[in-house]
Amino acid sequence: MKTLLRVSSVGLFVGLLVSVAAASTLMVGQARPPISPDRVNVYMEPPRKFDRIAIIRKGSGAWAFSDQSQVEEAVAKIKIEAAKVGANGILLQAVETRSDGGLGIGVGGFGIGHGRHYHHGWYGGNSIGVGGSFYTPILHKTVQAEAIYVKKK
Repeated sequence: MKTLLRVSSVGLFVGLLVSVAAASTLMVGQARPPISPDRVNVYMEPPRKFDRIAIIRKGSGAWAFSDQSQVEEAVAKIKIEAAKVGANGILLQAVETRSDGGLGIGVGGFGIGHGRHYHHGWYGGNSIGVGGSFYTPILHKTVQAEAIYVKKK
């Protein structure tokens, strides 16, 4: 039983890391030749003229973003993916928190008691019982952006 619990826990942990660490790319337009990620600009508002190339989602690689630097790291990884499909810009669309289940731990109870035993069962006395559990949702943030090719004026 303990071995099964350990194997299940390790499998869950590895699965979560793989699922949130990888970027997913959905092609929605024509790819262009790859460029350097340094040439990919970040846009908060749509530029005047552009072509859509792909939608890219990137998880934090952690259960939750704890600070702005992790959001910036996810954006940097999206820029790398965008450069691979020839995008010279990314249009940020969403930074969202998702729950991928939860982690629960329960501790079985125990009791201490005393009383008198008669032939019909226990009679009288005092007892104390203790038990507990803990649950937390597994949260992580995902950044989504559109890989775009901004046309020169």
